[in-house]
Amino acid sequence: MRFGKTSCLLVTTILAAVPATVRAQALTVTDGPAPLKLTQLSRSDEAPPQPIGGEQPVDLVAENLTHDEAGQTITAAGHVTLKQAGRILKADQVIYNLATDTVTASGHVVFADKGGDLHFADTVTLKNQMKDGFVEGVRSYLAKGGRFNAETGERKDARVTTMRDTSFTTCDCKASYEDHPPWRIRAKEIKHDESTHRVTYKNATFDVFGAPVLWTPYFSHPDGQIKRKSGLLSPVLGYDSQLGANITQRYYWDIAPDKDATLGVMAMTEEAPLALGEYRQRFNKAEFKLNGSFTSSSRTDRVGGVNVRKDEELRGHLFGRGRWDINDKWRSGFKVQTASDDQYLRQYDLSSEDVLENEIYAERFSGRNYAVARAMAFQDVRIEDKADQPNILPEVVASFRGEPNATLGGRWDADFSALGLTRFGTEQDMNRASGRVGWQRRMVAGFGMVTTADASVRGDVYQVTDRDITNSDPGRDGNSHAARFLPQGHVVTSMPFVKPVKNMQAIVEPVAALTVSGNIDNESEDVPNEDSQDVQIDSNSLFRANRFPGYDRIEDRSHMEYGVRTGLYDNGGSYGSIFLGQSYRFNDDDNPFPRGSGLSRQASDYVGEIAGAVDNRYNLNYRFQLASDTFSSQRHEVEANANWDRLQLGGRYFYAKALEDTDIEETREQLESNATIKVAQDWKMRTGALYDFGENQGLRKAILGADYTGCCMVMSLTATRNLTTESSGDSGTDIIFRIGLKGLGDDAI
Repeated sequence: MRFGKTSCLLVTTILAAVPATVRAQALTVTDGPAPLKLTQLSRSDEAPPQPIGGEQPVDLVAENLTHDEAGQTITAAGHVTLKQAGRILKADQVIYNLATDTVTASGHVVFADKGGDLHFADTVTLKNQMKDGFVEGVRSYLAKGGRFNAETGERKDARVTTMRDTSFTTCDCKASYEDHPPWRIRAKEIKHDESTHRVTYKNATFDVFGAPVLWTPYFSHPDGQIKRKSGLLSPVLGYDSQLGANITQRYYWDIAPDKDATLGVMAMTEEAPLALGEYRQRFNKAEFKLNGSFTSSSRTDRVGGVNVRKDEELRGHLFGRGRWDINDKWRSGFKVQTASDDQYLRQYDLSSEDVLENEIYAERFSGRNYAVARAMAFQDVRIEDKADQPNILPEVVASFRGEPNATLGGRWDADFSALGLTRFGTEQDMNRASGRVGWQRRMVAGFGMVTTADASVRGDVYQVTDRDITNSDPGRDGNSHAARFLPQGHVVTSMPFVKPVKNMQAIVEPVAALTVSGNIDNESEDVPNEDSQDVQIDSNSLFRANRFPGYDRIEDRSHMEYGVRTGLYDNGGSYGSIFLGQSYRFNDDDNPFPRGSGLSRQASDYVGEIAGAVDNRYNLNYRFQLASDTFSSQRHEVEANANWDRLQLGGRYFYAKALEDTDIEETREQLESNATIKVAQDWKMRTGALYDFGENQGLRKAILGADYTGCCMVMSLTATRNLTTESSGDSGTDIIFRIGLKGLGDDAI
């Protein structure tokens, strides 16, 4: 409420200029229904009137205006309206007492300030050049959300407003919540200081739907007029079977317009407190953020396949990232992720990352061209199945693209890269340089056939030291050099046939591809396989010239692919589609793909996809891989969901056989399901589970939660049960309660 600096200013500008004697020509009074409009009153002994105090002129509209010389009062009555600089004050009557310099507005007093705040009151009394005031029966509605109700209010020095027997809420909900909004704060006294933009409460009670749930002798929060303000954030309550009952409380520190910090602590009944912190800063062309934590606690580690209890030790983590926009072509940055041990991040629910990345980089953008140079280091925080993570020191990648249709009706492209992989000690290190120059053209025939042609030449050079092969054969040379060169041509052609059927279209699209390549030695021991191990064939990768990921392995010689896409597509968005395809190598020998990849035979496994959607309510996507000789299932994945407004169901089933000659030695089979039901207008329940049908069969995860999403408050209660090994740091039961109040630390509501 700001009646001192807003409504007070309006009344002051109009009435403070009126003396005991008023120039007759400046004042026109009518006793009839016609309104009176007064733009400026002036003293009889002064020059022509000017705006007072540099303020804009004020318009006054009233049915009657009288001046009582004996009582030294000026009275405006009957639908009184004062307007100035976007501010409006309305009342049944406004009286100005010249002797006491007091203005009193009464009868349905309404004031709207230029910021959009709206105030209602029974009576308003202003004095001391309108710097001080008193109000009765005030109701204030703030433009940025929120409303005050108070029995009385008092204003001092045009800055501090004190309200008594009052309440505050940001809820602007349906009429049924008028008396008992989702939340409100009741207090004996609320003080609003406009200079510090802060609201403070004494003897405050926090109500939820009219029921008191929390009392505090003192409470304070920003008034919402500025975007950032130091103060406590909403707490998070929880329970963890390892940590015990816990509460996380953070304090936001608005250091300066370009920097801030968040400091906090997580207090637990079973472990020592956890300190939390985050710092952010922006510069003219740069920004960075750091966050971390530390504590002293014990943990369970896994050594040689056996769980081992570690004594209490200092533990923590540090995450950060930054970016510097040097100019319109150059940008650089960094990323930091490190943790004291493998269990820490999951144990304290700080991150679920399996591999932490540390990076420093510089990028260049120029038209269609791009280049980047980076150095990276990794930390694998998985308890089991850790992968070998070398350091990248350095990697340089440059890509160049020509203008479309500028070169033989197509576009040229060129890609170059250099990579250094370093494992400190006597483990294998590798340096690699690669280059590729190509041309591509897309052609559409008049009868609808679409053809994309690619031609390229690629070359790679390798230098390897401390080769892994010496571990099994110490007599072999630990250093090697290798080079290879591969020309390649690739053509993909499709012919869609479309037939309208009532309110839908039927489409049948045969697709074929042909790749012609040279022959290289993929089995060369001088070329290590660092980045091409995870080979997977599916409907998306089937028609690529090279199905290997990464650079170290290349699909050579000639092969072809063929398949067909069919579908029915409704004009309203519903559809159903089917795809089936296969790859065939012209040479039966020298196959570079490992067994289990689906590409190790001359005729690859069949891959397909069945997808559909109905009225944006039901969705299905089924991807599969069938062995080419026995039609047995090698991999299939089903995702489905349904939405009936009040009830939503979703699920995912995944099955993949073990891949021979790879690190994936076990068959994987999992079922994940989830459900959400809307039990009331603003309430919903949710549940989910993850079940493993693999070699260690059993329930892996279960979730049960309840959410309230109202007009001014959100609440969430989530219970999660993870059934993994104790040494993972993630095993156990977690219960977390979160609450967000609009205008009090959660403006996203």
